[in-house]
Amino acid sequence: MTTPTIRQLVVSAAAALSVLPAGADEGMWTFEHAPLAAIAKRHGVQIDPQMLARLQAASVHVGASASFVSADGLMLTNHHVVEGCVARLSSATRNLAATGFVAARRQDELRCPGFTARVLLRTEDVSARIQAAAASAGDDAARNTARKAEIARIEKACTDDRQGQRCNVVSFYSGARYALYHYREWDDVRLAWAPESDAGFYGGDPDNFVYPRFALDAALMRVYERNGQPHRPAQHLRLAARMPREGELLFVSGHPGHTERLRTVAQLESARDVEMPIALATARAEIAALHAYAATSPEAARQAQSGIFGTENWFKSMDGEYQALKDAALLKAKRQDEQTLRDAYRQRGLAGDPWADIARANAVQDALTPQLWGLNFGYRTALARAVDLVAIAHERGLPEDQRLADFGDASLPDKERGLRAESPFYPALETVRLTTALERSLALLGAEHPYMRLVLQGRSPRQAAEALVAATRVGERAERERLLSGGAAAIAASTDPLIVLAREAWPMRRALRLRAENEVDTPIRRAAEAIDQARFALYGHDVPPDATNTLRLSFGPAKGYVSNGLTHPWKTTWGGWWDRADSFDQQEPFKLPARIDRARGKVPASTPLDFVLTADIIGGNSGSPVVNAKGELVGLIFDGNLEGLGGNYAYQDHTARAIAVHADAIMAALEKVYGAGHLAREMRQ
Repeated sequence: MTTPTIRQLVVSAAAALSVLPAGADEGMWTFEHAPLAAIAKRHGVQIDPQMLARLQAASVHVGASASFVSADGLMLTNHHVVEGCVARLSSATRNLAATGFVAARRQDELRCPGFTARVLLRTEDVSARIQAAAASAGDDAARNTARKAEIARIEKACTDDRQGQRCNVVSFYSGARYALYHYREWDDVRLAWAPESDAGFYGGDPDNFVYPRFALDAALMRVYERNGQPHRPAQHLRLAARMPREGELLFVSGHPGHTERLRTVAQLESARDVEMPIALATARAEIAALHAYAATSPEAARQAQSGIFGTENWFKSMDGEYQALKDAALLKAKRQDEQTLRDAYRQRGLAGDPWADIARANAVQDALTPQLWGLNFGYRTALARAVDLVAIAHERGLPEDQRLADFGDASLPDKERGLRAESPFYPALETVRLTTALERSLALLGAEHPYMRLVLQGRSPRQAAEALVAATRVGERAERERLLSGGAAAIAASTDPLIVLAREAWPMRRALRLRAENEVDTPIRRAAEAIDQARFALYGHDVPPDATNTLRLSFGPAKGYVSNGLTHPWKTTWGGWWDRADSFDQQEPFKLPARIDRARGKVPASTPLDFVLTADIIGGNSGSPVVNAKGELVGLIFDGNLEGLGGNYAYQDHTARAIAVHADAIMAALEKVYGAGHLAREMRQ
């Protein structure tokens, strides 16, 4: 039997959209609008609102998702979420990705550079304030300025960095609703346990987004207060006394990053035809360059490992989304949904055509997209950091309503923290990555573009990258700290070639970003407010907003599925893990770490390893706790399957599944494999 391609899987999923059962558990719900009545009716399970309050208090945002699992601030997340921390803490002589890490004592826990954790305290609706401020302005540029000014006032009034209190305004329904999120934040987060990368990411890219799955994608961290003592969370999750059975309804609390289910058809077509091909080509170029560099030596392979993992994961996910948007069945279903909304809009006697307004804004975006990608300076390259340094200094000198949207006072601390964090800088690898970024810019902008003339000066991308990397100090944390602390004066006085280049390049990118805010984002927000009136008349809160990297609740039963004629079980086991490794003769990427291999006889072969459930998830849910109806911990989300890659645009539960590490697997690993019984006991208390 042949293996289906990603496109075949997504097409079959999209074809099912028009016949979704009424009981499909779609939705990444805000906690205040959790569909408790629908859950009771559909599943016969009564959920105590107090359980949700406890779950919210124990859920943590770490860029991805996590949860408190002890009274002393122990925090559970994925291995791949801490992978960047592990890479920063590693060196040529201490490769934690290869060896794994266990802190025998709390004083042995390793602080993760640049890592933060935050817990949502409460939310409040601020839609009226922001919309009134924007409505009082004139044209779209003035509306954008007024909106940013009001958001800045709202955020500043409740942010107190001394107390670790952060506030962010979050936009829902493309700007039709706004909420103020109140957080408590910590910047002292330490690594307590991480398995080897070959255990956490077992099977490598071939097994990524695949099920049945065999991986121990889990890690433990600890949150510390500023006085150096472990944080004592208001709530933490306790292990379930009884682990789940197939068919049992389970809940996921996490921070899904971004979905586009409520976008118009014009917006989806724009993403398919313009932005996604550019993004995929960029990822392909980066992957090829990193693999070529990794092949030069074992040390080069270690240096490139983190970048390869992240870029391949991004590419595979993006390609699945792209194939979904190329499927006629999905777009047909979207057009039908949109027509229903258009009819409701007309029946309410609402003026104008907001869908046409969005289409016009998209035409502007389509023209800007290649230029914005050409001026994105590469992902986390030294040049990108130099541009960030220049941008922060420039934007901080402006009134908040004149800054770009993501440079408000509420956002700047996160940007600065990332720049201040210690991270390894490998000149040879940096040259490869910057060369690739410049080659992509050249392909998108052309040799006569002012940016390309500025950076190349008659040289090839490789020659320019070599010269810039050889002379820069931006890779040094102390230099970045000096430039941040010195502000605009230090930036203006710098002779570092990357800073000199960034001083000229940032105004080019800023002009494009400002055009996008005024000519794309603001008209779309105005149109979305109009469409939202019809949507709420039809659905009220029965349609959750698109994911916004904020706390959401999803749910669904633990359940296997049939795909391409194959029946997949709801769970896998440690015995299956060993069998998979043996079936591939322990060859990479299916070779087991020695500790896992030696665990035969220590861990019963029947011990669950991973499992699947129908809960609605997306990127950003990595590290989300899976709990039962009592709010007890039973698992840890770490991936979705291939059939779910179209979930950015639509949900279906026929074959799409969330994949989780079973709580029994985590406890077995701590107690019987890694000598971390002290951490297991802490979780059991």
